[in-house]
Amino acid sequence: MAGDKEGSRFWFEREQPLHRRLQAPRMFKILSMIRRFAAPQARRELGLSDFEWRVMAQVGDRAPMSLNELAAVSRHDKGQLSRGVKRLVEAGLLVRENRRGERGVFISPTAEGRVVFDQLVQLAYKQNDALIQGLTAEELRVFSIVLDKLEANALTLLAAEPDARVEPEPAPAPTRRATAAKAG
Repeated sequence: MAGDKEGSRFWFEREQPLHRRLQAPRMFKILSMIRRFAAPQARRELGLSDFEWRVMAQVGDRAPMSLNELAAVSRHDKGQLSRGVKRLVEAGLLVRENRRGERGVFISPTAEGRVVFDQLVQLAYKQNDALIQGLTAEELRVFSIVLDKLEANALTLLAAEPDARVEPEPAPAPTRRATAAKAG
């Protein structure tokens, strides 16, 4: 029956036993839904496009950083990032500073940019709280373990794929909060 719950699901969502169901399409579907509700909220509440809030999230968390570092962690084209950073500099949210004795520039949030970053973090927590509503602490603990294992398996599959454009994962830069915690 077309109207029943099972009939409206894709074949891979109905597969039995459960371990035979394809998980990647479901994860893509959920990720797509998350992006579709997150981006409009960032635009409405913070005035940032989808691309701009992603840049602000990376720079706000890892500043100061070079355009190359930003490209590595965000997986965006440097040209696109350069234009996006330029818009955010013009909006007064980011600043470019010359490196002492080195080529290139560091990108950091301005005081206003730090306020926007903090608002972005609060929005992310609000969205996360809504997303995990109804899940128990135990379900979240197990879910976190499952995600860790899926990520490890995906990295193994990626490393074994000869045609994959594998770019080395940059070493995580210390976050502002981690740096502040060490200083305190």
